[in-house]
Amino acid sequence: MNAKAPLFALAYSLAVAVACSSASEPAPPAAPPPPEAAAGCNPVIGDDCLTPFPSAFFERADSASATGYRVSLPATGALPVQASGTALSVERMNRKDGFSPATPFVAYFAAGVDKSQLFGWRDPSPSLQPASPVQVIDYETGERVLAFAEVDANVTRDGQRQGLLIHPLVRLKAGKRYIVALVGLRDAAGLPLAPAPFRALRDRTTLSKSLQPLASRYEEIFGVLGKAGVDRSKLSLAWDVVTASDKTATGNLVKMRDDAFAALEKGELGYSILAVTPGTGPHTLSVIDATVKVPSYLADDSGKSTMKLDADGNPVMRAIVDVPVTITIPKCAQMATAPLPAVVFGHGLFGNAKSTITGGPAQAAADGLCTIFVATDWIGLSSSDVQVLPDLLTADLNNFYVITDRLQQAQLNALVMTRTFLTKIKDDPALALGAKPITDGKAAYYFGVSNGGIQGTTFMGLTPDVVRGVLNVPGSEWSLMIYRSADLGQFGRVLGILLPDPLDRQIAMAYTQSEWDHTDPASYAPHLLSDPLPGVPVKRILVQEAIGDAQVANVSTRVLARTMGLTGFDLSEPVPGLATAAAPLDSAYTQWNSHKTPLPPDDDTSLPKDNGAHDSVWASQKALDQIAAFCRPDGQVTSVCGGPCNLP
Repeated sequence: MNAKAPLFALAYSLAVAVACSSASEPAPPAAPPPPEAAAGCNPVIGDDCLTPFPSAFFERADSASATGYRVSLPATGALPVQASGTALSVERMNRKDGFSPATPFVAYFAAGVDKSQLFGWRDPSPSLQPASPVQVIDYETGERVLAFAEVDANVTRDGQRQGLLIHPLVRLKAGKRYIVALVGLRDAAGLPLAPAPFRALRDRTTLSKSLQPLASRYEEIFGVLGKAGVDRSKLSLAWDVVTASDKTATGNLVKMRDDAFAALEKGELGYSILAVTPGTGPHTLSVIDATVKVPSYLADDSGKSTMKLDADGNPVMRAIVDVPVTITIPKCAQMATAPLPAVVFGHGLFGNAKSTITGGPAQAAADGLCTIFVATDWIGLSSSDVQVLPDLLTADLNNFYVITDRLQQAQLNALVMTRTFLTKIKDDPALALGAKPITDGKAAYYFGVSNGGIQGTTFMGLTPDVVRGVLNVPGSEWSLMIYRSADLGQFGRVLGILLPDPLDRQIAMAYTQSEWDHTDPASYAPHLLSDPLPGVPVKRILVQEAIGDAQVANVSTRVLARTMGLTGFDLSEPVPGLATAAAPLDSAYTQWNSHKTPLPPDDDTSLPKDNGAHDSVWASQKALDQIAAFCRPDGQVTSVCGGPCNLP
């Protein structure tokens, strides 16, 4: 007899018994579906209407767009409503073919998030791992994007809604589909975090009617995440988004520039010299006040208007206007044996061209570099705007477009000013010593400080006339910079009045990034060292960062450097995701440490006032030496400190 037979018989009997028992007992009831979402609201979390934001839930297929999609936000019921009762407008956003490639992502969980799981921007390396609690993944390639996450530190009291903020640390590619995945998160009480609607999609349980249309798309998302090594069962949340095309961000200014240059070529635009004033300091020979004629796309000249747009949202030229320009001639011109180069100079936040380039530091720099400085105001964020913006924004946050539209006009003003100077003004008798022209217009550079470095990135991406640019203490992505800047506290206070809820304010930051994109450095940084925009040569760029900068946060400068593809050298702080090499280099990212204290916080708040680090680079002779070595026809970025640059 087979010794295994009794065991086999016993096993068979048990199996039959279990089967008979199962057949005779009713199956357990299916889990009830999650609660229904309100009409037009994203149902995957269920704790608010809009988040996770931005997401493909608020995009629709559109075969006529460059990306195949169009933003589709409901006019009411989703976007934040101001204290006045007026909601943010969807009109401009719903014309776009995707959300900003420079966007932050915002998610809200009523149960909160245990922030001890999150990693900051200084060491974002976990974001590249399959088990990372926060991941941003290219849908097509499965490649992870360097990113970090934080909970909003601007929540000031219990009961306020606190958003989870996810920031890619390099601008996302334009016109691409991405997945944001949150893995193994815990809530504020330390319990596993996965909202019921998302769990239903993840676990294939009963779906609410509002979730059913998302099921097939989410299976695509889960498939991509599985291939990327993400454990589906451990997902706390996932969603996708399609980013806008490059044309959405850069198209306005490329078209405006081309039309203006064509008008200049036809002789339809010119200039006027208004006054030539002898310099009053030891470094300046003369100051020239001039105007340049530029096509205006603003609805009027009040300083309070948005752009004139056609039915499709494209800018329409309204008039030819006179734009103020200031030119300074350095004392060194009296001894120069060769034509002086020209530097297009960019002033700082809420400053203006004339007071900046006629001030002591700029005069000394111009004389030390022996260059002509040429400048106009960055309207939108200039001294003249300080007088009108608080009232405009307090009346209605939708007046925010006044800033972003005026910045577009400011870029056009600078582009036309530069070409007019290099082709016409250079030959004016006001720019001659005796019968000898001071400059021949053959050598031109850009030098911008602070907001001048921010706007200068965009200018360098658009100008065909300047190849080398110095960006001193710049940043990128206004939605990342604003809360972290000691300079923008007033803007934060205005936001707090208009949108008392902190979550609404963070959504507004993400929402408005698409409009900043028209002039945001992040939109143009990918087109400087390679893949230039039409009609523009490849550029050479020097970025100078101030360690511990309280006005332009280091994280925003490093996003710019990564997006541009710069190489660093002699760094005192590591920058994950940035290549390093030995100097000299054609283009480079450099750090300057003045050891100012207190250091800014690493979260999304700022110091109450500036700590002095921001201006320390501009005042450094070594930094000017580096600029001088770079701003030559054959110049390179050199090491001027014999290692990391420490300033006294």
